[in-house]
Amino acid sequence: MNYFIEIQKIIAPEISEIIEKRYSILLTIKYNQPVGRRNIAYLLDETERWVRSELDILKKQNLIKVEPQGMSVTKEGEEILNQISVYMEELKGLNMLSRELETMLGVKKVIIVPGDCEKKPEVLKEMGRKAFEYIKGYIRDNSIIAVTGGTSTMAVAENAKDLDKKEVVVVPAIGGNNGSHATQANAVAEKLAAKINASYYPLYLPQNINEEMLKTMLADPNISKVVDLIDRADIFIFGLSTFEQIAKKRKLDDEMKNNLKRKGAFAEAFGYYFNKKGEVIHKSGSIGIKIEGYGNISTVVCIAGGLIKAEAIISINKGKEKNILVIDEKVGEQIYNIGRSMNNGY
Repeated sequence: MNYFIEIQKIIAPEISEIIEKRYSILLTIKYNQPVGRRNIAYLLDETERWVRSELDILKKQNLIKVEPQGMSVTKEGEEILNQISVYMEELKGLNMLSRELETMLGVKKVIIVPGDCEKKPEVLKEMGRKAFEYIKGYIRDNSIIAVTGGTSTMAVAENAKDLDKKEVVVVPAIGGNNGSHATQANAVAEKLAAKINASYYPLYLPQNINEEMLKTMLADPNISKVVDLIDRADIFIFGLSTFEQIAKKRKLDDEMKNNLKRKGAFAEAFGYYFNKKGEVIHKSGSIGIKIEGYGNISTVVCIAGGLIKAEAIISINKGKEKNILVIDEKVGEQIYNIGRSMNNGY
């Protein structure tokens, strides 16, 4: 395919631009359907006149259908969208970039989705779809999946599909009630379990509890069962944040924030704060995935996007040879540029 794409770029460069724009339209409709023309124009930041002409073409090709409640992507449109996604990866050189980042970071695999999830929310949803498509190949009978909270992991759950696997269990990777209820670890785990027809066990525990209270709570068989399942997870899906993002999300007081800053807090994931070198400098809470057991999990998937997270992604994933990293195009380019600026590596 690369050879023909290079020829196309030379002889008819406008074709690539047309395909990219129609890919963006189909993706926008897919993740907002049913949706009206005016809303599509707003989401794409294009004129209604331009959008109308493009939608007419897509409708004639039976890629979208128009109904009173709005437009949606047809089955044929879904198939074409998936095929265009592969084309876009080749067109933009994302497969080559993936291989470069795998070497730079020392991770198992990097999956890059075209676009910028900070500007277009549907890109994050597509990242979730791609992540699940990869993860499902590792789900076996009796698999235990642990998942953290957040919009990125929720995108994975929302795009999951039923699997013909027996006795699969999904649990939250950490206890705690921080952040939006809709994207807490329990909510993500429940959604994922429902989508893949698996069992779900919630963990209703505050993240920060003292040792004495923890011992008391672990005496509860329902709680100890979930903690045991977390410890035995064979698939772990997590998102991450920069220090500033998590400090705002968790409403850290000035004393705690300044203390963590002095220690070099740079990024956060699954209850741990990391410095720029990826070293743990603080743990928030006592329940959940343990850093010392993290390396024993057979399949680890990190999903994160947005330019602001580039260095945090590097910090947490560098040297983690089991990690599968799912990112958007813009942050992928930024990570590569950071690597090049540091003598082609870290």
